[in-house]
Amino acid sequence: MIPIGAVPLASAHLEQRTYRQQAEFQRDFAAQWGDLDRQVRTSLRLMALNGIQDPLNDVPIAAADLQVQGTNFRESLQHGGLVSRQRAVLLLLRQLIEAGRLPMLEHLRLYCPEAITPVAQRLRDLVPRYQGSEYLPDPQDPRRQQLHHEDLCALSFAEGRFDAVICNEILEHVYDLPAALRSMHRVLAPGGSLLGTVPFAYGQAESTVKAVHLGRKQEPELLAEPEYHGDPVQPKQGSLVYRIPGWEFLDQLREAGFEDPRIEAIHSPTYGIVGAEIPWILVFMAQRPQDPAPAG
Repeated sequence: MIPIGAVPLASAHLEQRTYRQQAEFQRDFAAQWGDLDRQVRTSLRLMALNGIQDPLNDVPIAAADLQVQGTNFRESLQHGGLVSRQRAVLLLLRQLIEAGRLPMLEHLRLYCPEAITPVAQRLRDLVPRYQGSEYLPDPQDPRRQQLHHEDLCALSFAEGRFDAVICNEILEHVYDLPAALRSMHRVLAPGGSLLGTVPFAYGQAESTVKAVHLGRKQEPELLAEPEYHGDPVQPKQGSLVYRIPGWEFLDQLREAGFEDPRIEAIHSPTYGIVGAEIPWILVFMAQRPQDPAPAG
């Protein structure tokens, strides 16, 4: 395996922009509106000709080994079970490591609230201190004998245990988003990074709330037609969507204690990172602040 950082990212065909507020994104979106479809089609042609590279180690992946199942390329452009949005997250993880913001993979203390997905297996193979989990709320669920259960809204880990938390398409499903953000902030070490993806309502400030969970009530109260997304532990039923976050999500990260919450917009035919109606994959990032230096 080529070690991380063996090939400089500067040599890749990579477009990346950072957004800390909606107005900045909307300005760029409007400026490129007429060209977005061409950018997606151009990337697809380049990948069909040249294949892609692994976002963590630049190992070449032949075009013949890519699979496309549908036109939502954020979800349908696959290799080894990984799709565009997951490759974007892995590329950002690599950038944090190469910038010295996170330890190398062999020393990284990484938590992901997924244990049986292809991306979980990939990270487990690369990160000796990987900790995964699944949400199995029934204490009598026999799958708890093989899978580690965690409630993202009330994580059981010690404070500051992890250097990074990766949260892929999970936060739209949690019953108490502020509690989940506070919980992940708590288990990150000072200076640690949170990153991941959600289905993001990039055209609006407010989140679209589809269901709420009040107090200890076991059944959610539906505010709209129920929407379910794939769930590896209950694939037939899926997982209920509570909300589709809008730009207020960055404020919610701040309120949970994170610093510099932002959206990274990434588009790269080199790494197989492309969306559908927009060319970019949108990844959220934030850090737990460093502890202040002692006085004196």
